[in-house]
Amino acid sequence: MTKLAQTKEGYIFDWNGFKQASQLQKLLKQLGLTKTTFHGLRDTHASFLFSKDISLDYISRRLGHNSILTTQQYYLELMPEKKHQQDADALSLLNDLSL
Repeated sequence: MTKLAQTKEGYIFDWNGFKQASQLQKLLKQLGLTKTTFHGLRDTHASFLFSKDISLDYISRRLGHNSILTTQQYYLELMPEKKHQQDADALSLLNDLSL
């Protein structure tokens, strides 16, 4: 893993007049990674947590959403396979109840 330069506070990016986006692009180029945005990283982070079955309530609070519904609507749209799996799990539970 590449050692990243840090600020004296231990951060990767300086709070430098809203230049974090350009700093991110420079870092990605140094690492040979595809261009992305901070919002893209946020989406990836949330989707990764969601795919690992981290609670939606926790993810919602971590993202700073005022409502769990915001998180649910947005990330279930990003991950339809997860929604389908949850639908199948719910149907299976209901089916087990009828036995």
